Amino acid sequence: MRNLIVLRGAPGCGKSTFIEKWKLEQYTLCADKLRELFESPVMDNEHGKHALSQWHDKDVWDLLLNLLEQRMSRGELCVVDATHSRPQDFQKYKKLIEKHRYRAYCISFADVPIEVCKKQNLMRPEYKHVPEEVIDKMYARLLNFDVQGYFKVVNHNDDETIRNIVNDYKPFDADGYEKVVVFGDIHGCWQPLKEYFDTNPFNDGTLYIFTGDYTDRGIQNKEVIEWLLQHYEKKNVILLEGNHERWVREYANGDYDGDIKIVKKSLGQADDATAKGGDPNGFKGLCKSKEFFYNTLPQIECFDRKDLRQLCRSYQTIAFFKFDGKRYFVNHTGVGFMPGQLLREKASQFIYTSGGNGTYSDPVDQWFEEHELERNPDLFQIHAHRNTANVPIRASKNSFNLCDTIESGGNLRILEITKD
Repeated sequence: MRNLIVLRGAPGCGKSTFIEKWKLEQYTLCADKLRELFESPVMDNEHGKHALSQWHDKDVWDLLLNLLEQRMSRGELCVVDATHSRPQDFQKYKKLIEKHRYRAYCISFADVPIEVCKKQNLMRPEYKHVPEEVIDKMYARLLNFDVQGYFKVVNHNDDETIRNIVNDYKPFDADGYEKVVVFGDIHGCWQPLKEYFDTNPFNDGTLYIFTGDYTDRGIQNKEVIEWLLQHYEKKNVILLEGNHERWVREYANGDYDGDIKIVKKSLGQADDATAKGGDPNGFKGLCKSKEFFYNTLPQIECFDRKDLRQLCRSYQTIAFFKFDGKRYFVNHTGVGFMPGQLLREKASQFIYTSGGNGTYSDPVDQWFEEHELERNPDLFQIHAHRNTANVPIRASKNSFNLCDTIESGGNLRILEITKD
């Protein structure tokens, strides 16, 4: 989930072996494999040997970065297999890392002796051989610059750190708190949230987890965002990302600026006026949510977009914690089972019920009980987002459903977990 790994090392240093060792093939984009797709090996007339063509390098990297962005947009674990021997090789990832809120790691093979690289290079199929003089140049470049600071550099032999990047996702210990409180979808309904905190004042001894969908549908989006901005940096507040957070994030990044100007002009408003009242011309812009564009956006335009961007960057995909001898897996959509390797799952499947992530009516609470009750008796799921069957908060023996029709007069579902 939202980890980008780039491999850095001369040809023959062991990058392919590393990918095989950690079973990362299906998460890896390899520049050389794309070169093979663009053109079959080219014959060298002087020696009668074949080699990968380098003539399509720009097309290769354009395609690789396009595929990478597609994967990063879904929050997948991503690996890029290339030499990355120049500073500009890392700069091309910076915007993607910021846009999709990724943690970036560089697995370095720079300590592999050049003699080993040359020897292993000759053990590969002939058409994959790299001339020794090319290896000499790449090896020298690798030693002459430091990787940019937005990448954490990890040695290829540091198995413990690598395991924590690609395999393990351990629950954090919440036993230092007196209580854990989990909130369901708020959907722009500030009053129920206010009533809860009026009765139960905010307490540093309580861990507060919100399951996402903070805006849209309700009429108090401004008040909800205002509260989040005041509290999201507190260490005892965890904000998860729901499917409705996309619209605020894209607006804060300026994606809808052109659409806003067009609609305001059609309504005869000044540039700094709010686009209220819906669109009389049937305008279809980049924002796929008319609810957000015409109802939520006018309520939150008063906030500095920089503040909104920082808020959106704070959103987490899941919260997995231990409390009073039990484990709790909190996510937005709800899932039918506990994944074995959380870091290898797409973030999108915990945020959206679309794009191959199931359907809105999936009985995930029932499935979670069927799959996990006996296998993990100490594990409980807490989620929101979907509740077409109108199940109660405790939807099954080990799954809590915090979704209700709050925007239509339903409840704000809240789960309090106390010791004993």
